Amino acid sequence: MVKPPSEAVRLDPHRWLFRQALLATAAFLVPVFAVLYFLTIPAGPWLAVLIVQVVASLLFAYAARSFRRVAVWVSRDGIAERGFFGRLVYLPVTDIGSLVLVHTYHGGGADSLPQLFVCSPAGKQVIRLRGQFWSLENMRLVGSTLGVQITELGETVSARELLEQYPGLLYWFERRPALAVVLFAVAVVAGGVLLYVGLAWLGVTTTT
Repeated sequence: MVKPPSEAVRLDPHRWLFRQALLATAAFLVPVFAVLYFLTIPAGPWLAVLIVQVVASLLFAYAARSFRRVAVWVSRDGIAERGFFGRLVYLPVTDIGSLVLVHTYHGGGADSLPQLFVCSPAGKQVIRLRGQFWSLENMRLVGSTLGVQITELGETVSARELLEQYPGLLYWFERRPALAVVLFAVAVVAGGVLLYVGLAWLGVTTTT
């Protein structure tokens, strides 16, 4: 079983992200379900609304638990990351090829965010710290703790420029955005079909 390196420093993502997500979810779900119950309780499929609410609540609870478990551990021996879905990746310092710190444009504007890539000797990303979730101070702490020099690009680059210069740093869906869009569309259609079948099974149908 993969474990974090011994005597490691634990780094956590920005905690304000969780509070922001909690508020945004509540602001969306509370009025939506309030309206749905108002429309369906008198003489409608309120049971279906209740089931959807329970499922949505369980999904949010799972997401909240998963986010709070996300962390990076770093020591002189190596670095480990536990991602959102609980998978723990460990890379000993002897297997680290390079640390690359890049500032990329964010949101289609002039704002930029740092990203730290922990790469294998072949230049392929193994662990990635995004500026949306991790502070620049934590990224530099990774390099100083590991004792590995960080290669920092001097200029802010776009996603396209990063793909052209360092294709091994990006995930497959960032390298093949068209394929990612197609797969996402297929997933949305499949989810819609499953939702329709589920509602039909519960006896909730539309009439004209």
